[in-house]
Amino acid sequence: MLRTRAELLAEGIPASTIDDRSRRGVYPRLLPGTYCLGIPTTLDRCHAVAAWHPRAVLSHRTAAWLHGFLLDEPATVEATVPKGTRRTAPSWLRLYRRQLRPDWIDERYDLPLTVAALTVFDCASVLPGREADALIDEQVGRRIPAQALLDLCESHIHGSAVIRRQLRDAAIHAASEPERRFARAMNRRGLRLLNNHPVGPYRCDFVDERSRTIIEIDGREFHSNPKVFRHDRRRQNDLVLADWLVLRYAAADVFESVDRCADEAAAVIRRRRR
Repeated sequence: MLRTRAELLAEGIPASTIDDRSRRGVYPRLLPGTYCLGIPTTLDRCHAVAAWHPRAVLSHRTAAWLHGFLLDEPATVEATVPKGTRRTAPSWLRLYRRQLRPDWIDERYDLPLTVAALTVFDCASVLPGREADALIDEQVGRRIPAQALLDLCESHIHGSAVIRRQLRDAAIHAASEPERRFARAMNRRGLRLLNNHPVGPYRCDFVDERSRTIIEIDGREFHSNPKVFRHDRRRQNDLVLADWLVLRYAAADVFESVDRCADEAAAVIRRRRR
């Protein structure tokens, strides 16, 4: 439980007693003027930051944890404070200095934190590549509209160049997570395919025009819905008769072995290009 020095004094605890208990570890001092009545948790540290600097906003991996995007509690609390803030942070706290617009700030657990889209945007610039990719794949289209991240890129905040590349690689206009995973795997192989692209009257998951190759990622409805199955058969015949090669991968196979699927597709595309 967190207490400020002012709150402890208001409760009738003398200043000398507060200082003595702090030295003995009874009231661990987290930040100037903030104490924890017991062993501090990550959430206690977050509340201490908010009490210490009223304009601090929890951000990056800490905000991701509070939003429920990351399961592991962060070892370091991260927060954004206004530019020009001159405060020394302890080893467990990292401060980012920039101006946040009011619509970029949310609240959870009575704590100010960055909105979901900005949180993912920030994490993409500080997480290792694969972890950042996974976070984008998991959240875009589920809890965060792709356009929200694109709008942040246009705001030219720090990290825009990094997130633009990751959004391009993630195929954020893809309809499903397995499609985004497949797109990343193909990008890692140096092949950027057109995503959700029209071919004649049909819209295809991935298209390589140079090799006239179409790749479809089939979800469960493809196998379980007879009407969808028949339509896709007619569609595939029309595309093959128009001299397109159509490769199909089940979404389950992409989840289980995306590299195998991508290796096969990449080999076919390169061979047909030659």
